[in-house]
Amino acid sequence: MWHAGSRLRRLPIGLRQLGMLARNYTVFWKPRSLEFLYMSDGFATKSQLAFLEDEQFKRSYDRMLLSFVYPTDPGIHLRIHQAIWAAAIAKRLEGDFVECGTGRGMVFSAVLESLDDWASLDKTVWLFDTFSPYFLNPKTGKQDEAHGVRDIYAQSLESTRANFAEWPRVVCVDGELPATLETVPLRKIAFLHIDLNFAKVEQDVLRRLWPQITPGGIVLLDDYGQNETQNRAMNEVARELGVQILTTGSAQGIIIKS
Repeated sequence: MWHAGSRLRRLPIGLRQLGMLARNYTVFWKPRSLEFLYMSDGFATKSQLAFLEDEQFKRSYDRMLLSFVYPTDPGIHLRIHQAIWAAAIAKRLEGDFVECGTGRGMVFSAVLESLDDWASLDKTVWLFDTFSPYFLNPKTGKQDEAHGVRDIYAQSLESTRANFAEWPRVVCVDGELPATLETVPLRKIAFLHIDLNFAKVEQDVLRRLWPQITPGGIVLLDDYGQNETQNRAMNEVARELGVQILTTGSAQGIIIKS
């Protein structure tokens, strides 16, 4: 449907319609060029992303690239920015940081690099994963050697531990979720990052950990807006919990526990 803008509404009715016709002819047959300032990871914008020039962000993003161990940049600037933002809020709250689906440790390498005061915080980072390099079996949600190796997944438990060796109080928990949640003394949670790539397990993890999340605590969902099955699944849990999920430009979902 065509709508008149503020300038066209100043014209008499007859001229207004002609103006709308001329304007839309220009739009449809001679498309206006869109000069995006940023395009990556399914997100494009003409807005200023000032955080890209922030020294703390650049240092943290470079640390993420170091854990990625590839010469190419995956272009996940907004995802890392949002994780750093969440951590900056959550560090002031009671509770630990938890990541379910760590892989090589890309996201939390950036998070910890961004926290200059990490050594003085009374927090632990709990990193849950199988630390296996294999693709998921789409039927079972388990990593399966028969499906081949995915390069961005963890190489091994030892390699991920080595990536985090410079920071105290980082614990890698090896095994399948949600069962491994029962094997460690998890207390309150201030920041939870979920990136498991399988809807049922993500639902189970969020339901299991929700009571432990501190009021004001943040849940960051990695693939919320990119995968239809995961989107529906997390919306179902959100309705159960009485919360809403914010969809961001990079398709991450954000929940703040009120």
